[in-house]
Amino acid sequence: MQRNINSLVNKILIILAISLLIALPASNLFPLEIALLMGGITAILIILLFILNEYWLIPRYFFLKKRTKFLLLNIFLLVVLTMGHYLLDELLVQPHKIYEEHTTPPAIFLIIRSLFLFLMANFISITLYLSNTVKKQAIREKNLKEEKLGTELKLLKAQINPHFIFNALNNIYALTYTRSEKAPESVLKLSEMLRYVFYDCSKDMVKLREELEYIENFISFQQMKSEDNQHITLDYRDADQDMVIAPMLFIPLIENAFKFSKIEEDPDAYVKIIFSTDNEVLSFLIENSTPQQGKPQPGQGLGIPNVKQRLKVLYPKRHELNIDEKNQTFTVKLKIHTR
Repeated sequence: MQRNINSLVNKILIILAISLLIALPASNLFPLEIALLMGGITAILIILLFILNEYWLIPRYFFLKKRTKFLLLNIFLLVVLTMGHYLLDELLVQPHKIYEEHTTPPAIFLIIRSLFLFLMANFISITLYLSNTVKKQAIREKNLKEEKLGTELKLLKAQINPHFIFNALNNIYALTYTRSEKAPESVLKLSEMLRYVFYDCSKDMVKLREELEYIENFISFQQMKSEDNQHITLDYRDADQDMVIAPMLFIPLIENAFKFSKIEEDPDAYVKIIFSTDNEVLSFLIENSTPQQGKPQPGQGLGIPNVKQRLKVLYPKRHELNIDEKNQTFTVKLKIHTR
């Protein structure tokens, strides 16, 4: 509504400006009221031109690719308005002239003057209409893009939650099956993690501190599955914990590291996780060992493809993701420019 009002005000101001440009010079040749009458007649005819262009000619012929008809009708409209303006000028304005008879301009001059006037008004009318149409289209495309990105992020988050729950329930099942004393504690950890996933992660952004707490709980949860001490390192001493980031970006990568390292079975397996920040850049490194034999084959899981897609949506051209595998070591390095 506001855009429509602004557009109408702009058109009115343009029409008044054109009319005044005609009326003011004419006040030296005609009485003031006659000069204003000339300006009023011109304004009414220009308004008619704007209306016919905006509501009939352009939408019905120009945008429907009937360009030849549009051109012919536009020329016809200009001729009718030019002749109408000339005749009204002859009937209502010229009889009140205050200059000498021998200085009366020829009819062809008055017709050319009127034609030029409506050609200029026609150009302004079409230009304004097309520019407003382009602006509306750009706004519409921007809204559709934002809506699409929002929907895509919701779908990606919806993928993360079931993925995590299935893994967590499998872990608890393993503990209860072996009647481990860690089972009650694992249920408590799961409750804390679910609270983060379903409540805190509903926000678009969270503090790094909250993400780190979730990762610590996740690691504790994983260690409960083994009686032996697992070689897991989490280092965030050089990280600004107040930095704001998108939630649940790192968990799929961490889950992959635990899965492919076989850390629960191999006593020499390890997982190393490092967070650090430099100004507005967050660096994340995760490295895990891979077994020489019985190496698991990557499946059709949601992990890395999900992370890549979320990074593409959330941090377009503001992230660097490098994945390297060599010498029984799998390394993922991620840099995010948060601003």
